[in-house]
Amino acid sequence: MTSSLAASVSDLLSPVLADEGIELVDVEYQVDTQTLKLLIHRPNGVSIEDCQQVSRIATPILNVHDMIRGTYNLEVASPGLNRPLITEADFRRNLGETVQVEVSTAAGDFSQFNGTLNRVSDGKIFVTLFSGKTVKIVISEITQAQIQLIW
Repeated sequence: MTSSLAASVSDLLSPVLADEGIELVDVEYQVDTQTLKLLIHRPNGVSIEDCQQVSRIATPILNVHDMIRGTYNLEVASPGLNRPLITEADFRRNLGETVQVEVSTAAGDFSQFNGTLNRVSDGKIFVTLFSGKTVKIVISEITQAQIQLIW
């Protein structure tokens, strides 16, 4: 799925789902299985009923707007414990957590940071590394971020 199509699906469904108290965290499309996957979040957790509700809401909207031509499978799920952190809201929800963040710059440089997420502001996150140093990371430069579960 192109990023513009994912953005279009997100733009179309996010406000409708927000009215139901559900945040659309991410949209994925798997071409080989023709599966559109909606990852959702709710403050007190996501239930099977929430997933069913989102499916009932999203299906007619997607069909009317014909965003995906032909037949496709719709999956609705919680991103899970090791969920990717994508939006500024994702980062805000996880303040104080230990995170791993991978960054790629326009120059092709790649860096990985591990530490505590301690601030989110104006499209940037601030991570205090285990060394005690705090780094500022622009969210748009993040290629992958997730919570590091400590067992």
